[in-house]
Amino acid sequence: MPRRTRFATILPALFLLAGAATAQVPAPGVASLSGDGVGCLRGAAEVEIALLACAADCAPIPWQLDERDGDGRWALDQGPEPNLDDPPGIVDDNDELVWMAADGGRRATRDELPVGECVVEVEVRRGEQATWVYAVRTSGAAPRSPRRYVTYDPAADRVEGERVAVGFGAPTPRYLAVRGPGAAFGPNLLDRLKVRAHARFLGFIPLGRDEDDIEYAFSAWRAGPVRVLRREYQWVRLASWLRTPVFETETLMTRDAMTLPVRLRLNFPPTYFFAGIEVQAVLDFRDLRGWQVAADGRPAVRVGDAAAARLDGTRSDWVAMRGADATLTLELVRGPSLATLVPTIVYRDAGEPAPPEGVPGEAPAIGYRLTEWSDVDRGTHWFAAVARALPPDADLAAFARERDQPITVSARQLTTP
Repeated sequence: MPRRTRFATILPALFLLAGAATAQVPAPGVASLSGDGVGCLRGAAEVEIALLACAADCAPIPWQLDERDGDGRWALDQGPEPNLDDPPGIVDDNDELVWMAADGGRRATRDELPVGECVVEVEVRRGEQATWVYAVRTSGAAPRSPRRYVTYDPAADRVEGERVAVGFGAPTPRYLAVRGPGAAFGPNLLDRLKVRAHARFLGFIPLGRDEDDIEYAFSAWRAGPVRVLRREYQWVRLASWLRTPVFETETLMTRDAMTLPVRLRLNFPPTYFFAGIEVQAVLDFRDLRGWQVAADGRPAVRVGDAAAARLDGTRSDWVAMRGADATLTLELVRGPSLATLVPTIVYRDAGEPAPPEGVPGEAPAIGYRLTEWSDVDRGTHWFAAVARALPPDADLAAFARERDQPITVSARQLTTP
């Protein structure tokens, strides 16, 4: 395995925007509490902690402890190159307690909670709405919820959530299936995630790279009941004798969302050497006939119609695809230092689905292009692609409002052990 490097050089940073470290981007719908804010739970073993939410009664909800090692990387305990926290399974300051925000309940009275134990009350707020969960340290094995929101099959390199299954086995995802009414997954809808970048070196020499230039090695994973974390190493083949340094990338997958965060460092402003920079990330679908597509604030139109083709070039931060069993959304989240980039929708429709052997058909291809790099300076930057799987009748206007409301978490200790 080539040595991991901390930051990208300017060539791969511009051509594939593949950073060497994961940006800290909140996963949609997930609430988390850092280990340095858990009070009397610090130093507790994971097996001793229960997370409770109250409705008619107070009962355990699914949660997991996601740990970081001494370098601040996620501690992933499975795979060919696992890295463990020291000590493992103990709540440290840089660890996170993670659960689905929707699992929170009403505020409990003190007599509903365990007596004489370490109890931390956690308030989860989104906009004007608040829910509560209670983290309890027990003297033995804590009760656990039997529910599990995600599963991971390492042999197939595939994650299954509530509505979709996503598969890798390549530098970019190559599998996406939607769960039907009988709970079985339908056919693979995705040929691949295409990554295309173009620029002119010194203003006149055309250069470009795509996903076929990426090589990778699977590294490690961790699967809890709430989310799966998956790590791989990537490098870009620039010539038969030349490749970039090795980059570490991590993907977070939950019950109904996938987050692909990227952090990159530029040693020079990108336009110092390059002009006409354009980066595209596009989902190449095999067959979305019968689906509808909608962009930010615009009415849904049928895939294949002329109105859908007019979405190409539309400026928008998100796009949605509505099918019979799910609504899929794709959102581009930019860090403050990349706010001046202009995201526009890419929509291409070849008019024919891919044949069974999987030849790319772009039926259709939907994604983003990023332009206007002139105001981006050197330094560290981040962005993330966030894909969600919503109900087929999801209110997209409500989705647009909720995506702008961050989840905030605050905790207070109720007892002193």
